[in-house]
Amino acid sequence: AQSLLLDVAVAGERLVAVGERGHILYSDNRGDNWEQARVPTTQMLTSVHFIDPRHGWAAGHDGLILVSDDAGEHWRIQRDGLAVQHQANLEQREAAHRKLENLEQRLARADEQEREQIELELEDARLDLEDADLTLEEPVFTSPFMAVWFQDADRGWAAGAFGTFVATEDGGQHWVNRAPELDNPDEFHLNTITGDGTGRVFVAGEGGVMFRSLNGGRSWQTLEPFYKGSWFGAVYNPGNGDLFLFGLRGNLYRSSDFGTSWEPIENNSNSTLAGGSANSEGDVVIAGGVGTVLFSSDGGRSFRRILMEDRLGLSAGVSLGERLVLVGQGGVE
Repeated sequence: AQSLLLDVAVAGERLVAVGERGHILYSDNRGDNWEQARVPTTQMLTSVHFIDPRHGWAAGHDGLILVSDDAGEHWRIQRDGLAVQHQANLEQREAAHRKLENLEQRLARADEQEREQIELELEDARLDLEDADLTLEEPVFTSPFMAVWFQDADRGWAAGAFGTFVATEDGGQHWVNRAPELDNPDEFHLNTITGDGTGRVFVAGEGGVMFRSLNGGRSWQTLEPFYKGSWFGAVYNPGNGDLFLFGLRGNLYRSSDFGTSWEPIENNSNSTLAGGSANSEGDVVIAGGVGTVLFSSDGGRSFRRILMEDRLGLSAGVSLGERLVLVGQGGVE
């Protein structure tokens, strides 16, 4: 519980936290004591989300998505990003072989006028095949996930570095690449996902990019950026429907129309804000660098800033009435 922890979620009466080395911890006494869950990875986990007291998902490096159906005590790998990438590399090589073969067949049938163009295409195809072979000789790399979020037991999304964006419609039995559905040609990192649980989903990340769906992910809109820095977190308040977005240098904004318009929130902080949560009682918690905590008990209309004495960076937090449970560089506070 003193290791680097990057996210914490509520699963009924239980708290579940995730972090470095694949650590997943759970507490049944409001954070006083923690047990370590059985986890089939040692890769860093960056995000955890529960839709009910028993069913939850965690995501992290190596494109991993884990699932639990016993309130976080045991986890199994649902998506192995390295395996997915290796298969994609194999398919890329097979496509290069097929293209080369087709061009050679065309060349054999071509007349003198066509041969020059086909030979140029053949040169490119041989280079593509060489690159595909070299890729298979190197260690497999895939982008880390930075956030995972589920609308219900079936529909969920995970987002990460270099524009990585995948979705499931069957509770994670199958994960499908949805990155082409977002207008993100520069492949900006996607750092956060949230939603209202009834069809509205919001994604944001590097370079101020923001995307939303109003129909459960069937289509996506690009929202006009108003800030060029990175967004690291977004929190939806189920009590009043407000959406909070935050990131570098203490930038914090509120939207009452799910991203159509935004207003800044003064918070007397220049520290990066990393993550947070809201509960049905109207409490909003946002945590960030150098021990910064922004807390609201009125649904986010006003925030009080708290600075932890140890000044260690914080990644996320939850409100349990009179108690805040925070996670970050020092573990649990």
